[in-house]
Amino acid sequence: MFVNKLPPIPNAVILRRRKLGRTSVREIARKSTSNIIALRSDRDFIESPLYFRWGCTETIPCNNVINTARSIHEVNDKTRFRQTLNEEGLCPATYFSVTEAETANEYPYVMRPRLHSRGRHLYVCNDLSELERAALTCGQGYYVSKLIQKAAEYRAFIAQGRVVCVAQKTPSNPQDVAWNVARGGRFDNVRFDNWPLKCVRMSVEAFNLSNLDFGGVDVMTDSSGAAYIIEINSAPSLTSEYRQTCFAKVFDYIITHGKERIPLIKSKGGYRKFVHPAISDRARLE
Repeated sequence: MFVNKLPPIPNAVILRRRKLGRTSVREIARKSTSNIIALRSDRDFIESPLYFRWGCTETIPCNNVINTARSIHEVNDKTRFRQTLNEEGLCPATYFSVTEAETANEYPYVMRPRLHSRGRHLYVCNDLSELERAALTCGQGYYVSKLIQKAAEYRAFIAQGRVVCVAQKTPSNPQDVAWNVARGGRFDNVRFDNWPLKCVRMSVEAFNLSNLDFGGVDVMTDSSGAAYIIEINSAPSLTSEYRQTCFAKVFDYIITHGKERIPLIKSKGGYRKFVHPAISDRARLE
């Protein structure tokens, strides 16, 4: 007698958007110690008690979701979230009309449309005529930001308000405005004891202005050491085995302990007050 056995229900499913994060989510699932399945969001639905969204916003018939569709839309609307960062003084001086930018007269500027990614749709403006031309190209909902000459740029990978890992961006051309892997740059992992703590602290502050459960915060510094948040990514590319392993540990932690924010201690503590407890047993929680 043959008995058809249904496959076991996984502990969690990672749902990714088409053409996004295929390697990242596959390797998280493979390196996890839990039963996690990675799935493209437009494929057949698989029942699970928990779902991680990797940049996708499709409807899920389950309330137990890590990174809600609302939180992803929130940070993907770059102009609206830049307004939030600007109000908190965490990003370069930013304006939301040509008139505001011209009045401030802080040329050169960078203009970007509401929706952008991978270093594309970026316009450097040196005068009013260039601002006006860029505004016509971007359409409604653009933002205009003071151009910062970068000395360094990092991505702080954050979950639950704690830092999972930090990578430094190395551009193919340091003169480029956008230091982006898609434009030939690379990410280099930064050791705990070399974390740029000012950038890390500001990244956590920016992350906590969102409703994400995990993401990647891009932050840059200038030659004086001043730090500025650029944006937050809801599906940060994991191009190294180390970062994939770190996220696997964090997802395992969330499956076991829940997704609640892990607050920072108020006293000093170096990297230990920022690092996620799934990554280091030296994390300071109190």
